[in-house]
Amino acid sequence: MTSRDPDPEEVYRHALRLDERTRTVTDRFGWSALLVGDRSLAGRGLPERYRADLRARAGDRVRFAFSCPDGGLPFARRLGVDEHVPCLVVLTDVEDTGAHVLPIADRTADDVHRLLRSWVDDHHEANRERLERWTGVERELHRLLGSLSGSLRAVRDWSAEQRAGRRRLRRLAELVREPPHDLAALDVLLADPLLGPLADALSTCRARVAESDGVLAARRRVVDAAGRLAGADAPSTVRQVLADLVADTAARRALSAETLSAARSAFTGDDDPEDFRRWREGNRPLFAMPVFTAARQSWRWIAEQGREPGETPRRHGQRDFAAFTRALAAQPLADPGAAADAVLDALAAHHDVTDDAEWAGATAGFHAYLVDAISRLRSSAPPGFALVGHCLPGFPPPVRPLDERERGLRDGLARLLERDAGAAGEAEEERRAALAAVPAVAEEFRVDLAARSATATPPEPTGRAELTALEELAGVLDEYDDAVRSAAHPHVADPSVIPVEGRVSACEAAGVRGGRLAVDVLREEVARTVEEYRRVVARFHSTSPRNVVP
Repeated sequence: MTSRDPDPEEVYRHALRLDERTRTVTDRFGWSALLVGDRSLAGRGLPERYRADLRARAGDRVRFAFSCPDGGLPFARRLGVDEHVPCLVVLTDVEDTGAHVLPIADRTADDVHRLLRSWVDDHHEANRERLERWTGVERELHRLLGSLSGSLRAVRDWSAEQRAGRRRLRRLAELVREPPHDLAALDVLLADPLLGPLADALSTCRARVAESDGVLAARRRVVDAAGRLAGADAPSTVRQVLADLVADTAARRALSAETLSAARSAFTGDDDPEDFRRWREGNRPLFAMPVFTAARQSWRWIAEQGREPGETPRRHGQRDFAAFTRALAAQPLADPGAAADAVLDALAAHHDVTDDAEWAGATAGFHAYLVDAISRLRSSAPPGFALVGHCLPGFPPPVRPLDERERGLRDGLARLLERDAGAAGEAEEERRAALAAVPAVAEEFRVDLAARSATATPPEPTGRAELTALEELAGVLDEYDDAVRSAAHPHVADPSVIPVEGRVSACEAAGVRGGRLAVDVLREEVARTVEEYRRVVARFHSTSPRNVVP
């Protein structure tokens, strides 16, 4: 796996001392050497053997580029030094068109290394005091700027707090004029950052409103239950309404002890008592599957025609029995003959019978059996059992209507529920009080905030001594350009180095922007900080009560 090729712009920005993150005012005291056309012996051997040593000696003021994109040939051609390739291009001011070249076609890697090493060492020795001085100036300027920035930041923070306070005052006034009316409005208020200081009070109000809303909603469900109860006409319906009500925890809390006791104790009976269940279970053999299977033998050849592909005989028989049972359960007990006819008609449709005479002959015996069995059911069926299914297990018994006593119980329960549901005044009052508390709390906080804002004064700027020192030291920057011009560059005096006036600057040849000089950025930062500090001081003296003469 190989690492990605370096970005050409990154290579040149580093080599030309244009790294934005590391630029300092002392960059312009340094120089850069770029190896171009490195097919020569020196070009091949120099990077591998001496790169680490040269970079360790050079530090950050001298930069080397031993691997320029495309061998540096496009760079050399645009700069106008291509006739000297292979060579080292040595640059001081990378935004100037001037350059120096060291041809290396006839030099060994050792020769070039010794020469570069001597330039680096001589450059450090000749410019040590200059570099130390300007490094110290830059460091002290940044220290003073940092100190003053802290004081200015405190003033900015105070101003920002005042602006936020004014916005908060306006928002509080709106809240007093237009208080919330429900939980959704309270949630909007809780999400408003301007009302952050009211969060605890708003949360408390919301909890009270939510609790009251829950109570009122539960009472509405009680009212609904009372309405459903009043319309119920069967014990099973009444029992279901009461069961739902008792299972509703919130609604149950809205009921009085009297109502809850009555709801739990009334209608505890069973629409299908044990003796009826036993009687219905006893009827199971009359129409059980063995009876049907034995009778089905009489029309087996007809039934087989309706067997589905891949269906087993067992599954086919079960499907036919299910069709028979559904048809039988739906038949009325009043006319056994008509019931038997209807069951066999349903089976004929199930089997897709086309020959009615054949079907009647094949099922005559089963028809007689059905008439007799249904007649026996009718003779023993209790009152209200109108369908065959009412008499058989697996089907619901008939819905029994309420008797007079049960209707009285039902109506009494409905009245109790309506009474309890009507006692919602306390919850409604609590809800109104909770919502009314919001504008009251907002107004109290608004008055307090307005009083504090009216007497608030900006923090007094500190750092007068630092400002004086900063202005004095900033004046030293006027000497910077002369200091750059006076920097010593030993390679310039080397007779083997050729001065060249390029066609364009090194930046243009490399295709990178020179950017702003670190010293210019520093000058602007100093000027901006001094101006802001003086403006802040003037405003402080004009607004602070401590400076008003009575």
